[in-house]
Amino acid sequence: MAKRCTDIVLASRPRKTMRIDINSCGSRFLLPYIPDEVMFDVLLRLPSKSLMRFKSVCKAWHATISSPIFINAHLEWSKLKPSSLLMAPGFYKKQKKGQNIAFLMGLYKYKGGNNVVHLHDFPRDFPQVLDTWTRPVHCDGLLLVSNMSKKMIIYNPSTREIVSLPKGSPNLHKGTGIGFGFDPHSNKYKVARVFYQRDDETSMLVCKFEVLTLGTINVWRQTEDPPYPIGKSTPVHVKGAIYWMVSRTSLCPDPPNTLVRFCLTDEKFSLFPCPCSVKPSCLTGLGDELYCGYFFSQPLQLEIWGCSVVGQKPEWTRRCALQIPPDVIKRPVASPLVVFHGKVLLLALKKVYKYDIQACKLEKIPFVVEDFMCYDRENNMYQTYSKKEVMDFHLFNYVESLVSIREF
Repeated sequence: MAKRCTDIVLASRPRKTMRIDINSCGSRFLLPYIPDEVMFDVLLRLPSKSLMRFKSVCKAWHATISSPIFINAHLEWSKLKPSSLLMAPGFYKKQKKGQNIAFLMGLYKYKGGNNVVHLHDFPRDFPQVLDTWTRPVHCDGLLLVSNMSKKMIIYNPSTREIVSLPKGSPNLHKGTGIGFGFDPHSNKYKVARVFYQRDDETSMLVCKFEVLTLGTINVWRQTEDPPYPIGKSTPVHVKGAIYWMVSRTSLCPDPPNTLVRFCLTDEKFSLFPCPCSVKPSCLTGLGDELYCGYFFSQPLQLEIWGCSVVGQKPEWTRRCALQIPPDVIKRPVASPLVVFHGKVLLLALKKVYKYDIQACKLEKIPFVVEDFMCYDRENNMYQTYSKKEVMDFHLFNYVESLVSIREF
């Protein structure tokens, strides 16, 4: 069973040395011996893309980079660095009669400023798996994406490894909430899924829940029912637990102002208090922090509350409150927000803005929807987005990793 690097003492590794022979390049010079610990620490600081190439340098490097010890240590090192953002704009391609035939989505990595790197296109890079994508969910460099037909995949953008998951139980409710996270007790990644079934006695829709543990027999296991109905809103994974917002349904017309917390270790539900007396507009997580965002229309502003999930009693703190100019958001919308390099980024009306907490300054990130491109598989060509076509725009934290899906 793979261990996290925090559980491993690096000094326990056997001391080896490495000598690089470059005679193949026409030189008789032999580089000095390089201690194994030094080479390990040097490789640890390299990005995932470079490490994937360096696995082909020699057998020793391939063994080091592929080892669970190195993969886990590289993941923890990546978490210490300023996180990147993934942007995923998408739109529906329509037929002449106006029917949706495919959902095209691109994946871009944003590091700050004007630094945007194109990673993948859907369904161009993975045409055999999914066509109609929904909002991705991220954990440790792995992305969980589902489609409208309830097919699900997990893939690593750095290694390009992809695994298809089995379909879950039939869902009688439009849309479904799917969570994804890491259980530190079992060292396993788990997928959690909400679905609705009709009660035999009352014929009413009842909220159900099931879990799939990666690396096992890949069978969905039904758990206890959530204490309150959970909707299709995207949940947040923070420190071994997944957090959902409660939904208003016919069975629960007046739900309490609370979050539903699902622990990935004991697979039990509990209630987590909200910071305000109203339902949050959005949730996000960063490190050990859980964040709630609130949009208010009178006046038009955004409040961001943060809470550390470590400890027995959660304490919410208002991190910032910003006035939103009328030309930025015409009406309150629920959109993702991300804390990034001391700033809060929020998505509004298909545009991305950043807010400097210290300077109290809100400004648009200097690129527009037309800067993104997607792949049209039918015509085998790239095309630009337009403001009229974009139907969805996802924005979330991302950490590079070499985590292999098949190892769990």
